[in-house]
Amino acid sequence: MISFPSHPRVAAVILAGGRGLRMGGCDKPLLALNEEPLLAHLIRSLIPQCTALALSANGDPSRFAPWGIPVLPDTMHDCGPLAGVLAGLQWARTQNCDTLLTVPGDTPFIPPTLASALLPAPAVAVSGGREHPLVATWPTACLEQLQDWLAQPPSPHRLRVRFFAKTLGVREVPFADQTPDPFFNINTPEDYAAACRMIEKGLINE
Repeated sequence: MISFPSHPRVAAVILAGGRGLRMGGCDKPLLALNEEPLLAHLIRSLIPQCTALALSANGDPSRFAPWGIPVLPDTMHDCGPLAGVLAGLQWARTQNCDTLLTVPGDTPFIPPTLASALLPAPAVAVSGGREHPLVATWPTACLEQLQDWLAQPPSPHRLRVRFFAKTLGVREVPFADQTPDPFFNINTPEDYAAACRMIEKGLINE
């Protein structure tokens, strides 16, 4: 049973809805890093930063059962990562939280101060001059706005996370350049090998 410390009404969701095609098709949060799944590293990093924690993923939720956190399927389909944000916002409201923190399920090096740095919402993390649209905080009050956004007719920008975030007046929060990049994500076998090497060197933030 996971015990959460007191924190001002921030719910966190690990976004794991992708199919990992560049990794040959896999659940990237279940990749082994230092003899345990990436998901375990993320959970340890996030628990001190939030009031409640869940995972956004489709398919059989039993594959994540060992971690004992809620698994949120998409409530709107074919909407890309924003579907995970939407499911997270819906769940966060049931937890009486006014802020949702989202983190991709393939980012093993998130900093221990991530949630506090991204308050107040909406805010998005920036490192190395690059914005990370899914490393962000969202006010749960934007739930209906996101539902309306996703209900629009298809367009080149409708499923782009950064375009929706701009409608909320999202602010950028820079994180100091460091090695590894706190928002390094695993997209390819080469990225996975690099992450394993960095963890072997003790560079993970936990």
